[in-house]
Amino acid sequence: MRLLADPVVDWGELLNVIWTSLVGGIGVTAVFAVALYGAVRATDARRNGALGLAVGYWTLMALAMALVLASIVFGVVVMTAKE
Repeated sequence: MRLLADPVVDWGELLNVIWTSLVGGIGVTAVFAVALYGAVRATDARRNGALGLAVGYWTLMALAMALVLASIVFGVVVMTAKE
């Protein structure tokens, strides 16, 4: 039985949800933007004949996309984990 003095909202858990969603939303979006930047710059560099620079940008794109995919997998694992 719940008394009227018992808190309805667990503020600690609510703040935990807020900061993790902000970090996840802004962080994953920023890393995906870096991946797009790398892909666009790699295409431009290849078109201009700078193959070494293009490889560097493709590497940047691949690493950023790996981070995005890893964060997606991490999110799915956390959501499906039973406590």
